[in-house]
Formats: sequence, structure tokens, C-alpha cells
Amino acid sequence: MPIENPDNWYLKKHENGDIFGPVKFEKIVEWADSAQVNPQDMLSNDQVVWTKPPMIPELKMDWLVELGGDLLYGPTTSGTLLEFVASGEVSPETEVIHCVDGARKRIRETEFFAAAEAAPKPEHASSLEGFSLSQQPLKGGIRANLQRRVRELEQLVLDRQRQLAAAKDTIKKLEAKLKDLQGRPAGRSGK
Repeated sequence: MPIENPDNWYLKKHENGDIFGPVKFEKIVEWADSAQVNPQDMLSNDQVVWTKPPMIPELKMDWLVELGGDLLYGPTTSGTLLEFVASGEVSPETEVIHCVDGARKRIRETEFFAAAEAAPKPEHASSLEGFSLSQQPLKGGIRANLQRRVRELEQLVLDRQRQLAAAKDTIKKLEAKLKDLQGRPAGRSGK
């Protein structure tokens, strides 16, 4: 399926709302494949309608990383998984799930890992060629993303606890007012 408006794409980072672009869709693919696009980020080709990256099939964000304790990260790209292995975020023994066919395997058992191991290693390769650092989204690791998500959830829990406490206080006040009103003789006003 052809990508609409392939020359003007934007990436909005989940953690701070920073927007990168306009860039060609090919650059978005490069960013996704180099751990610079997180599953919670948003993409747009018009800055009106925003879509989560895993919903765009051309990005091939087809892998979930099993982190243990029923904790999953992703979906993400095979390139990102290779970046995570290279940075030590995960090991080749880490289990992953392919979202399209449901296959479960260790990273070292995947075709992309075998291809990466067999490929000649460049002395210095950069996916940032032609772009200044201010034009590049930061890479996000699994731990950083999980820590950020935990902080967001903790804040959400605190907000909900405050709302619940305020609601309980309101209920107590209303119950006291109802009890007071029920205790008054009929036909008398509260003046």
C-alpha cells in the first residue's frame, strides 16, 4: 500500500511532545529501525491526524519483547531489537513474539539476528547523516521507556487517589446533610 504524502511526515515523541519533521517517510522508517521511534509515539503526514507507529504496517513494528513477569515491550522493529542487544538492554537469549504470526523465539533464533551476525561490520555507520542532533529524536531504551511509563502510571494512581479522597469527602458531607434533613420535622424549613 503506498504511503500518503511520503515527503512530509512528522514524529511526535510521547514523553515530551517534541515534534520532528517534516521528513520523508523513509527517514521515519530509519528512525523506527534504529530505536528512535517508540510504540507510544505518534506519527502524522498532516499534523492533524496522528497514528501510533505500530499501526503503520510499512514500519514493520512486529516484535514484542518478553521482559519477564508478564511484562512486554513493543511492538518494535527488528532493527530496534538489534540496537537493544548491542546496547545491552536485552541479550540474544531474550524471548520475543512476532505479532503477525504469533511465533515465539529467542532473539538469537531469528532470521534478522542471523543476518546481522553474518553482515560485515562497518567501521563507522551513522543513521544521523544529513541531520543535526536537534533534528533527531533521541533513542529510547526499554528500561528508560519502562521507567517513564511507571512514573506516568504512579502519577495517574496518585491523581486517582486524590480524586477518590475528594469524592469520599463529598459523600460524607452529603450523607451528613441528608441525615440532618431527615431529622427535621416535616413542614419546617431550615431557616
